Amino acid sequence: MALLVAAMLALVFIGSLIVYPGMIRDEREQSINELDRLEHTIEREMQTLLLSAKDWATWDDTYAFIQGSDDNYAASNFSRNMFEDLDYQFMLFFDRQADLHWIAGIDPASDRYDSCPGQSDDCAWAKSYADKLRPLLGSANQPASTHLERQGDRLYYAAIHPIFRTDESGPMQGWLVQIQFLDDQWEARMAAQTGREVDVLPLPPAEVPPELQITPTGDGRIHVAKTLSLNPRDAPTLLSTYLPRDAFLERMATVRYAQWWTAGLLLTVIVLVLLLLELVVLHPLRQLATFTQQAKQDATQAELPERLLHRQDEIGALSREFLHLIQHQRHRTSQLLNLSQTDHLTGLANRRLFDERLNDLMDASQPPVPVAGILLDIDYFKNYNDFYGHPAGDRCLTRLAKCLQQTVQQLAIDRSLLARIGGEEFAVILPGTSPSRVAQLADALCSAVAQMKLPNDKSRLGIVTVSVGVAICAIDELSPPTLLARCDAALYRAKQRGRNRIECDLGKASRSHAEERL
Repeated sequence: MALLVAAMLALVFIGSLIVYPGMIRDEREQSINELDRLEHTIEREMQTLLLSAKDWATWDDTYAFIQGSDDNYAASNFSRNMFEDLDYQFMLFFDRQADLHWIAGIDPASDRYDSCPGQSDDCAWAKSYADKLRPLLGSANQPASTHLERQGDRLYYAAIHPIFRTDESGPMQGWLVQIQFLDDQWEARMAAQTGREVDVLPLPPAEVPPELQITPTGDGRIHVAKTLSLNPRDAPTLLSTYLPRDAFLERMATVRYAQWWTAGLLLTVIVLVLLLLELVVLHPLRQLATFTQQAKQDATQAELPERLLHRQDEIGALSREFLHLIQHQRHRTSQLLNLSQTDHLTGLANRRLFDERLNDLMDASQPPVPVAGILLDIDYFKNYNDFYGHPAGDRCLTRLAKCLQQTVQQLAIDRSLLARIGGEEFAVILPGTSPSRVAQLADALCSAVAQMKLPNDKSRLGIVTVSVGVAICAIDELSPPTLLARCDAALYRAKQRGRNRIECDLGKASRSHAEERL
């Protein structure tokens, strides 16, 4: 059941995190592309208006009219039918001082046609537009431009072009501005061109323009809108349209159908898999687990079912291997114990075995005997490692360990133990050995290392040497800490007195034996 729930959740997550977001991204990209297409269409409309303004502004008759030398220009060129046929509302003529020279066109408020000088009261309705557009005229060298402006709740294009002769000779005499409103007639024309409902609305000044808005309408369409920014100075406006969602809804239905179909198929497969899993795997594994629990309590009484041993699959192989492991458990335990008591680099006894042997020798339950200890430390070994490198240091330790082991074996002292107890420290335990034999072994060890003549440029003698501390604990003072502390103190004296030396602490029969080698 948990597996089925997990599989269903996986399907839901795949749909929610991968499929549906991908579909929404596609719809968003489609909306952006469609709005971009509409915006480009609006830009082309503005460029068309600008070309019309250019035709008028670079006409020699217009050049003469703005200079006041063509009195028949307005009467012969302007009429209501002309403005209605050309789909723009009115034109403004400015002189070189940016004063309003002439107004011709249809009043958007009263729908009355007027053609009169800029100072005339009959064309007063156009002066508010002129005042708003005058700052956009700029200098004589400023190129033509188009703008999307707002007057009250009305939006309009403004195409501005300087007035020149047709061959662009002579100085500029003013500016011509053509105005086209984004009214119902304009929206109908845009819908015919683009095949979409186009709506351009002014935004309140305090409202933050949206980057993109996508809103489902509930009738199989979405309403998409974004800020129209043709010119940074233009009035903030919202461009919107409606797009069908047929493809999106079909894909959504297909995905949901696929999820339900997959869930049903998955349920059937899971039931079959669980049944086979119980018969082929789980029941045999429970038998094997019961056997392992019995073997843990008493390996001699545990019995493994024969049918498990005869299986020719992984469970049968595991059962046979488990029997093999039980048979070799003691052997492996013995090997592990040996590994835990051996230094991995030198092969000598490690600190753990050294401590265990020392404690056993000084255990009160054993017949007490004097115990001697020899502590050896390689001189200047840190400098050796720093100069030659740690791999060379490891090789040096291995060769010294072999030399020390051979020296101990040659003297054949019973029950002695040589161990590596630290980085460059070695120790020998000598139970029941006479002081003379202990001093003999210490001297032999120190001499054997020096005779190897291993190079050490960081040593005073130029070769590898050892400093040796020797101590003996009598029967009445047996204690591992005591023996080690006295050996360490003797080793410290050897270090302080020049290294490559032997210092002895023989307890009640204390004597000092110091000899500098080479």
